[in-house]
Amino acid sequence: MRQSLKKIVQALRGLVRKVGRVGTNDEHAAPEAAVDQLSATREKYARLLDSLFSAALSTDGFETICTVLRVGGLADANWDPFEESRVAFDDYNWILEKAHAERGLTAARRVRLLMYCQTVEMSAPQEILANLLRGITHKAYAIDPFDDLWREKKKGSFFWIPPSAKQKYNRVRELAGAANQADIAGAVDAFFDERVRNAFSHSDYIITEDQFRFAEGGRAQGIPVERLDQFVDECFAFFGAFLNCHKRWLHLLAKIKRFHRLPQYEVLELLSSEAEGLYGFHMHFSNGSRATYTRRRSGTDATNITFERDGGINFMVGLLTALESVWKINGEPVTDWNALP
Repeated sequence: MRQSLKKIVQALRGLVRKVGRVGTNDEHAAPEAAVDQLSATREKYARLLDSLFSAALSTDGFETICTVLRVGGLADANWDPFEESRVAFDDYNWILEKAHAERGLTAARRVRLLMYCQTVEMSAPQEILANLLRGITHKAYAIDPFDDLWREKKKGSFFWIPPSAKQKYNRVRELAGAANQADIAGAVDAFFDERVRNAFSHSDYIITEDQFRFAEGGRAQGIPVERLDQFVDECFAFFGAFLNCHKRWLHLLAKIKRFHRLPQYEVLELLSSEAEGLYGFHMHFSNGSRATYTRRRSGTDATNITFERDGGINFMVGLLTALESVWKINGEPVTDWNALP
């Protein structure tokens, strides 16, 4: 089954597009000139991320679709931290502007550090980046591409310690090297500083007019505030571009052909809406059964989907003896592929 799903590449190759200017308030804003260094950096990262999504899609279409949809288990509405972060950044931006206007630059830097730490800790972008890079090297989509980094709290315990941001970004760097995507590793180096994240998260820092001071491991250290600002600016530029790029690709994938014929008489049906873009898929089988995955504001649904020990996904196809050498959609044979959307 896994091998047959990887044949969808040809049907999706035509989706390589040039990225335009990423809008700050509208994910689908028209191209416009960069007006400052942050905009120029965000534009650079938008092009880099667009090329990454394109490379993954060209290598394996179905695995990329799973990555963009973040295929996983069942969840009710309001259980997606990634969507919460999108809303939170709007609130933080408002607080940032007010802090800067009313209390000055040092107060604004503290708010920026709060935003920085939430940004670099977001799991969804880390997992999407890892899976895109895995896909380029012909590795299957994994629900948690950092699964092997979890540590058992104590032997025989049901409690596990998740990997740190440092461990996950180190893995992203490794995957980028294997995928010949050095610019992705360079981007991580530009925005991620474990010392800054750790010091702020543990309230072990002092900001002066010219230094960010901390005592990692008991040793007093400091970096110039200009260097701190650079890390945060790179972070905001990269993840601003990432959030917009992810939304953009959901809408791009919604524009391709809806039904795709797969070699083992499965039919992949992409599910989309104008407002959400791509939000899921049906996998139709020749015995009349189907599997479904959807991710919407109302929650996620995973019907007849199984999760493998290696972190990948597979399908419950129903009665194997009822499978036929016929492509069917909802149990009805397909007679004219050209007539399908």
